[in-house]
Amino acid sequence: MKIGVLSILLLLSATIGFAQRRSAPAPVSPAAPASTARKSASKKPEAKKEDYKMLAYGLTTNTNSGLLGGLVVRHSKAIGTYKWNPVHQYIAFEMVNVKNPKESSIPTSIANRYIWGKRNYLFSLRPEYGREIVFFKKNGEDGIGISVIAAAGPSFGIQKPYYIKYDRDGRGSVDVVQFDPNIHKDQNRIQGSAGIWQNFFTGMKVIPGVHLKLAANIDFNTFGNNLTGLEVGITTELFSKTPEILSNQLTTNSRFYSAGYLTIYFGSKKQKKGK
Repeated sequence: MKIGVLSILLLLSATIGFAQRRSAPAPVSPAAPASTARKSASKKPEAKKEDYKMLAYGLTTNTNSGLLGGLVVRHSKAIGTYKWNPVHQYIAFEMVNVKNPKESSIPTSIANRYIWGKRNYLFSLRPEYGREIVFFKKNGEDGIGISVIAAAGPSFGIQKPYYIKYDRDGRGSVDVVQFDPNIHKDQNRIQGSAGIWQNFFTGMKVIPGVHLKLAANIDFNTFGNNLTGLEVGITTELFSKTPEILSNQLTTNSRFYSAGYLTIYFGSKKQKKGK
């Protein structure tokens, strides 16, 4: 995980540095007259105006989840410029799965799987608001666009019981129950997970928190107003109290989580009226 986060930070640094070099004014020829040099030095680049809104939907994976980490809806619109680079208002909503790093899936004798010691799932709902600065603007349908995103917002942790199938007497009498380390000590009697949809709304608890994210956004080739892109970055999240993902009797849970993530999104652009 440390290597993944370090790679993301290096990517962000390279993107910003390259953008700054690209935006630097061209050097004046030594043979040019002094007056021309002064005019060139004092001339400022024109602001790159944006005139569209973007709405997209995506799938995300992160270092605290499995391959499918969650779902994302994101919206942005142009609101101005910063150092002659377009600035967008960034609004998004994420629903992601958060796991304890110590979770381990174990096979059973009947080819099912379960996570030993897991007491609850933890899903994080994250509305967020921030800014997106565009350093490289796409040239029509050619090339790629690169921008940097900084956003933050509240987190709503949804703690849902994790159920297992347990042979209570060793003779095939299977109960679907939440894991309890004081009762379900014999791993040979666990016949697997009962699935995420088991008693889905029963026993849910909400744990509030806050989160912050920093990301690089890559906008690929588009066809008409359609677009495809990648968002890669890091998130940090702090809950008001410690969720019990794995049993507190078996390990230590945490209030603070950080992760590297990758989101693939698809959406469309809409020109503002009157443009």
